[in-house]
Parts: sequence; C-alpha cells; structure tokens
Amino acid sequence: MIRLLLCALVALIASSRIVASDWPQWRGVGGQGISDERDVVTEWSPTTNVLWKTAIEGRGHSSPIVSRGRIFLTTSVKGEHVPGRKAPVHLGFDRKPGYVHPDSVDVDYAHTLKVLAIDAASGKVVWSRTAYDGVMADDRHRKNTYASSTMTTDGTWVYAFFESAGVFAYDFEGTLQWQKSLGDIIKAGLGPGSSPIIHEQLLILQCDQEMGDGSFLVALNRVTGAEVWRATRTTRRSWATPILARAGNRVELVTAGAEHIVAYDPNTGRELWRANGVESHPIPSFVTGHGLVFATAGSAAKRALAIKLGGSGDLTNSPAVVWRYNKGTAYVPSPLLHDKYLYLMTDTGIITCLDALTGTVVYEGGRVPVPATFTASPVTVNNLLLLTSEDGDTFVVRSGPTHAIIRTNSVAEPVYASPAIADGRIFIRGDRHLFAIGRPR
Repeated sequence: MIRLLLCALVALIASSRIVASDWPQWRGVGGQGISDERDVVTEWSPTTNVLWKTAIEGRGHSSPIVSRGRIFLTTSVKGEHVPGRKAPVHLGFDRKPGYVHPDSVDVDYAHTLKVLAIDAASGKVVWSRTAYDGVMADDRHRKNTYASSTMTTDGTWVYAFFESAGVFAYDFEGTLQWQKSLGDIIKAGLGPGSSPIIHEQLLILQCDQEMGDGSFLVALNRVTGAEVWRATRTTRRSWATPILARAGNRVELVTAGAEHIVAYDPNTGRELWRANGVESHPIPSFVTGHGLVFATAGSAAKRALAIKLGGSGDLTNSPAVVWRYNKGTAYVPSPLLHDKYLYLMTDTGIITCLDALTGTVVYEGGRVPVPATFTASPVTVNNLLLLTSEDGDTFVVRSGPTHAIIRTNSVAEPVYASPAIADGRIFIRGDRHLFAIGRPR
C-alpha cells in the first residue's frame, strides 16, 4: 500500500499544472516570446499603469517566470573578497591556454545565489531561499551576472540552474526537493546564460563550455533529479537555450552551436540531424514555426538561417537549409517569429523583417526613436512587438510588413532581462526592482 501511495504521489507531482495564462520558462510557452493574451496594457510610465514595484536585492539577468499567481526569479548577491582566488586557465580560439577576457571579473569574491517567489497580485516577496553561498568556479563578464539563467516550472515545482553552482528544485512553498551538481561549466570567464527547459518528465540543460572539450547536453528526471541521458558535444561555449520543435509526429530538441546546429530526440538524447552552425557566439535562442527552426547569432559574423525540421543526418549542404541571411542579427537578443514574419533586431535596435518562409526582406532599417542598446529579447502581445532597452525604455512597434513605432514607455531604471507576460500583466525585471504593468483590478 505504501508503495502504491508513493507511486501515486510521484505521478501527481510529475503532472504539469501549467495553464494558458502562465509564462513558465525563458520567453514563455515554447520559448517563443509570444503572448496570446488580448487585454494587456501596452502604455505605461513610472507613474502610470505600474501596479507595484518590488525591490530585488543583488543582481540578476534571469527573466521572471509566472505560474499560479506567483513570480519566480533568481539573484546573485556579492559577498566578501577572497584574496588569491584565480579563474581557471582558459583556451583561446587557437586552443592555446592563457586566454583572458578583458571584462572578466569577480571569481575572487564570494556570492550568495538566491531563488525568490513573489506574489503576482501584490508584489510581496513570499519566500527567499539561498541555493548556494560561496566562491564561484569562474569569472563572469562585468555586464553579466551569476544569476542569468531563467528558471522554469511545471506548475508544481520550480527549477533554478546556476550552471557550476548546480541545479535546484523547489516546490511553490519554497521547500527544496532536490539539488544536483553537474560539475564546473567554464565559459572563458564570461558567466552563465543558458536556461533549463522541460519536456514531459525531463528537465533538459545545455552545458557547452570552453572550446568544446567537456560540452554536453543532459536530461534529468524532474521529480528525482536523477540523470536520464547525456549527449556528449564538441561545440564550444554557448549561452543559448535549446528549443523544442514539433516535426510531424515527433518532437525535436534543437540546440545552438557555433560549429553545428544539432537536433536530438528529447526522450533519449539520440542525434537526429545537424547543420552548419551560427559561427558567432551562440547567445540568441532559436524560434520555430511553419515546420522550420530559425537560428541567429551576431557577435562577429551576422547569421540568420531557416532549417526544415524532420530531417536526418548532415543537412549542411542540403535543401533542408531553406534560406540564409547575413546581416541584421544581434549579439544577445533573440529573434521573434510572429505569424509569417521573422523579426531580427541588432543590439542597437535596428529591426529587419523577413518573410519567414522564404527569407525575403519585407523591410529593413527600422529604428527606435532614440539611441539605445538592447540585451533583453523582444516579445509580442496584442499584435505589437515590445523592445526593451538597457535604459528601461520599451518601444512598442507595430507588427506586420510596415515598421511603425506606436509609443515609448519607461520604468526609469536599467533593464537587461526579458519581459514576461501573464494573466493580463507585463512583468519587467529592472536592475533594482521588479515591475508589474497593468490595470488595477
């Protein structure tokens, strides 16, 4: 009887409780950055339509996720100096040791990594848990944080990934269910970025590092934390989040890589197909639709390409690579697919709209009205694109074949995380506060 009760409990825990109004992972349902809600305020200022703002200690670029009336996010609080602590030896692109990025900082400080739960209606911090407290495995880029991976949830538990500091599962009341170390994940002293995703009973994490030695993709049982499968990879360090894409009667797990874009069977980790990589640092996440997956990157080389799903083997020189476009992409922000249009955005907010099926330029050179830099990825709601700059300005852009700026909103605080949209509200994580945008109820 006890065994039967335990099995029933595990089945209950494992069942997803996500509802349509939730924003359960990086860029919302499916990682697409699309909200289907219809009654969302898209005009605000520090004194208008800000329902509440809540101070968040420390720093973090993880975006908020929302489920069952609660918001979850992570933060990193800088602690004491640790004299003499050094970063690992990094490899350069020539694979020679000794590479040091000029903007790498903070391995010689302790950090406290926290998970927060916030009431979506009031902004009250419901609970705060310390997941890790101590020294870090590597430096971070001074613009990055040690809490830059967005959490994910199945509606019953929430999952936080701090790369080298581990994976942590909590219930909605803040009770730790399990934690697991995946070992040190080293990325040239530039810090974390890839976020976890859920597929059925699995929590999937992309862990590419250095110049490819030690890179892997791993799936954990989301109830127990046990490793279910692991796929060895040879692709160098990446910060993109993998995406699940449907191809006929199967689901493909598509992963970014500078050298290769690779699709796997998410249930087993078996490779399905691969194509040429994005060449630049794999930071933007992919989007999918119309039977295609759309990949972009833009650190050194500017690359965008569309690949037909459902293939097998090496697709690099095959018709499965439907089109390529070699400008207009961003170093950090991800692209956005809405209806038949794929929107690319540079790090300075210049927008290119492509026909998603053909790669034909619909318009290019669409600009925001003031000089700006972008780290957050765009989202869409009410047939409008929302582009949030590092200055905290959100530019509301008309979707469709004609570029037009509808208005500019501001929270008057720097913003690096991408917005979340849930239950009729927009949640924006600023440098110091979490903001809720909406109409009073």
